[in-house]
Amino acid sequence: MRGYYGCIAALTLVATFARVSNAASTRSDEDEHWQFAVAPYLWLPSVDGTMRFSLPGGGADASTGPYDYLQNLKFAFMIQGEARKGDWSFFGDGVYLNFGRHESAVNATTGLFGPGETQQSVQTSFRGTLVEIGGGHTVMRPSWGYVDAIVGMRYLGAKGTLDATTASTTRTGGGANRQFDLSQVQNIFDGFAGVRGRLSITESGRWYVPFYLDVGAGTSKFTWQAMAGLGYAMKWGDVSLTYRYLAFYGSGDQLVQTLRFGGPSLNLIFRF
Repeated sequence: MRGYYGCIAALTLVATFARVSNAASTRSDEDEHWQFAVAPYLWLPSVDGTMRFSLPGGGADASTGPYDYLQNLKFAFMIQGEARKGDWSFFGDGVYLNFGRHESAVNATTGLFGPGETQQSVQTSFRGTLVEIGGGHTVMRPSWGYVDAIVGMRYLGAKGTLDATTASTTRTGGGANRQFDLSQVQNIFDGFAGVRGRLSITESGRWYVPFYLDVGAGTSKFTWQAMAGLGYAMKWGDVSLTYRYLAFYGSGDQLVQTLRFGGPSLNLIFRF
């Protein structure tokens, strides 16, 4: 099952933005009008993965992490949004991440590093833009909350850089100094389907548990995302603390072989 995961960020968005219905059989006047939500958020995951670089005469797999999200982060931007009318909803999520250089282990069987050789202390960097869009329809509206069935598309624009100044040793005993800086780009488009919703844990509905789960495929061999946590509803919107996990699994000579994000997310949801 190696190399399976994908779509990072769309799930959290859905769960954090949903609203609780007070009764299964009744609808308020608000259900007949468009309702909107915008949510800037801070996600602090640990990160690990493997990128496959094409080198002259062969290739190299650069494995990194897991490392702390803030350890090498240079810049990040995260925002989510939702529009809902009755049982129908539309949502979007945007994430931009720019990581500086960090130590990685490179496994190369051919090419510049020499056959069958493992090279350590090489630096890699990663830059990515994640955009998710989708729609949902409420399939359950019991007194404790609601459940939506969702479908959507996830895009990840990934750029990986491999920097190395190394002394390599071949199997015949010869040595050579090699220095190179290589950057490669991959655009990943994955469709996904899943569920999202909200479980009220108090009679007033102010305290609730948001949840989200989706699976998908496309450019990735397999991708999935999950989220759950605790939220509190106020007049102006909601505040929630969730745990979010997003993973991509590629195949063949794709740049992104595996990419996994997992960690807490603080969300501020403004409703109007």
